[in-house]
Amino acid sequence: MFQAASPPRFLPLSHWRLLRQAPARAWVAAGLLWLVLFGAFMGLFLSIAVDRQRQSFEEATRTMKTTIESRLKVCEMLVFGLSEIVGYHPTVREERIREYALEASRRYGFVYTLGYQPRITLEERPLFEAAQAGPDGEAFSIRDYLHDETHHWHNPLGWTRAGIRAVYLPWMMAEPPLPRAARAMHGLDLLHDTLTGPTVTRALKSSEIEVTPTFRLMNNQHGLGYVRAIYRGETAPSDPAIRSNDALGIVTLVVKLPGLLHPTEDKARQYDMAVTRYEGSPRREARPNRYDQLVYESRAPVHRTTLERWLLPRLETRVLVDVPYFPYELAVSQQLGFSVLSPVGPWLAMGLSTLISYFALLVSALHARHRRLRQRATDNLYLERGNATVILQAISDAVITFDNDFIVQYLNPAAARLLGHPFPQRAVGRPVGKLVVIHYDLPRQAMADPFTECLQRRSEVGLAENSFLILDGGQKLHIEGTVSPLFDRGQQMVGAVLTFRDTAPVRRRMLEALEASERRLRQHEVELARVARINSMGEMASGIAHEINQPLSAIMSYCEASLSLLEEDEPDLEMIGRALRSAVSQADRAGQIIHRLREFVARKTQQFVPVDVNHVVGNALILTEHDLRAQGVEVIDRTRTGLPLVYADTIQLEQVVLNLIRNALDAMQGVYPYGRLQVETGFNGERVFIRVRDNGSGIPPEEVCRIFDPFFSTKATGMGLGLTISQTIIESVGGTLKVSNNPEGGAEFSVELPPLKTSTFVHTQEFTAS
Repeated sequence: MFQAASPPRFLPLSHWRLLRQAPARAWVAAGLLWLVLFGAFMGLFLSIAVDRQRQSFEEATRTMKTTIESRLKVCEMLVFGLSEIVGYHPTVREERIREYALEASRRYGFVYTLGYQPRITLEERPLFEAAQAGPDGEAFSIRDYLHDETHHWHNPLGWTRAGIRAVYLPWMMAEPPLPRAARAMHGLDLLHDTLTGPTVTRALKSSEIEVTPTFRLMNNQHGLGYVRAIYRGETAPSDPAIRSNDALGIVTLVVKLPGLLHPTEDKARQYDMAVTRYEGSPRREARPNRYDQLVYESRAPVHRTTLERWLLPRLETRVLVDVPYFPYELAVSQQLGFSVLSPVGPWLAMGLSTLISYFALLVSALHARHRRLRQRATDNLYLERGNATVILQAISDAVITFDNDFIVQYLNPAAARLLGHPFPQRAVGRPVGKLVVIHYDLPRQAMADPFTECLQRRSEVGLAENSFLILDGGQKLHIEGTVSPLFDRGQQMVGAVLTFRDTAPVRRRMLEALEASERRLRQHEVELARVARINSMGEMASGIAHEINQPLSAIMSYCEASLSLLEEDEPDLEMIGRALRSAVSQADRAGQIIHRLREFVARKTQQFVPVDVNHVVGNALILTEHDLRAQGVEVIDRTRTGLPLVYADTIQLEQVVLNLIRNALDAMQGVYPYGRLQVETGFNGERVFIRVRDNGSGIPPEEVCRIFDPFFSTKATGMGLGLTISQTIIESVGGTLKVSNNPEGGAEFSVELPPLKTSTFVHTQEFTAS
């Protein structure tokens, strides 16, 4: 471990204290990390610099290619300009050509010589040769040269007198004048020369500019010749065969390839450049002919070390010059050096590497300190665990822990004693539901499994008051307790703990007091129920008397009218028949009232099953589909899927929804332009609801509070029992039926039912005390 007396001034005291706790291997690792990071950052900065230099290299290559192409265009313009001088100023031809050539050579350093070369026939040859004789009597003749593979002109044995031919094109004019050593080329028959002849022949036939292959000039530099034919007329003849005979001569331009291809000074100092000739298409894949050779090469005066050549790449590229008659390939290369890297790069790499290594060392020191603190906490935890074990062994309450798979992990001696297990370790690993089988005295409904409910709710669950266990001897052990969840440090639930105790003594005293209290309460409830039945019977008798009195009064009126009609001399039998039929109808109405009342009082046996409210709504809409369509009502279905199930009688629940839909149809009669029925289902977090809404006339505010009263109806022919029966059915399953008026018109009935939690219900068994 690193030790020092006092921290450096640039280091915070808290960091220094941490670093003193870092082990020696952490310092070594930090040093190695610094070296790796420094190398990685330097590599990254070098890569960025190389990419930037590569872009500059590609741009420079494009610039050099463009420069060569522009110089070639200049050569074409010089040839066209020379052609105009020769064609339009024949009298001052030589003087104008000389001035033009001097200006071109002064402006463009790659111009070697320009001139006009006349066409001479066999008949004109003697006079032409005599006219070209030197002032000192030196003879002149049109000559040929036997080229070797180097294409230079220095071998005097290669010159011979030209043979007899119909036409000659001797080299006569060169401006600016060539050196004395180069004047030996005067008189060379360009038309039949093995090097220039094919190019001159093409120029005579095409009337376009033609370019010769590369050749050696008299100064041993590579050269290139431009040739264009001059004809007698202003335009060349259309027939290629006639063009050759109609030609007066040719204009020539010879350029020095080094001057044509040499880059600018700044690029010459940075890049290596070479130009080679290729013919064919594509040019890169063509096989070289005897003219293919290195025509130009330029080396940058820069020396690179072996380390630079080993670490940094050499940039190379090859491009073709986009001029049809110039099939040359430009090769540019550059060996990169450390100069491409900014001076800031190494310092930045060193700073970043130091910073990251420093923080890594701090993290290592923190880890070492946390490891020591964790070891200390583990020791304390072990001590506390021992104390907790002693406490669990000593308490009289039973304690059982189990995991998320309901497998028992621990039970204390009190639990083993109450459950009748002499060896607690054998109970570990068994399902808690088989080890602790909880029963209930006289359960009125399915009881939720407390172990499952605790794990699902992630909260404490108390055991029911009527919970008991059955011991091996068949004795009941009444218990009370709780099931509480267990969480780890990350608040992830890892299981639960069951604690319970024997409640037999206390329960015995409580049951005795409770039984006495229940007897008194039951007697009081009987008296209250008798009084309530008397009151209900009074209200029902009053309602029955009111409802039946109307049809009885009508029957009496119809019968009295019939008797009066029968006493007349000529009784109206048809009217008597209508009166009697009306009396029969009223009697049938009275019978219907009694029949519905009997159904209401009878309370048929209900069959409760899990029910999907969407199926109930769908069945009710199918049953009323004809009436809805006949009345022209628009149905808005807003049922939602995935709702919890409810526990109810399917038929009775359908009767409730069907009754609400029919009431809505009655309320929407005569609504303009059309009725609108909206049926909605959903879950508000506590209750599953069904809402039936219409756009009818609504319910008068003073009658809303009486809408569920027996025999109360807002319809002229209603008996007032439909909503009362519906409310009774809904309340029998623990739900509610509500009514309200919509602000925009119409009424809304809402049915709310408790959801069925099937995951927490288990089968229960009833036991009879001996």
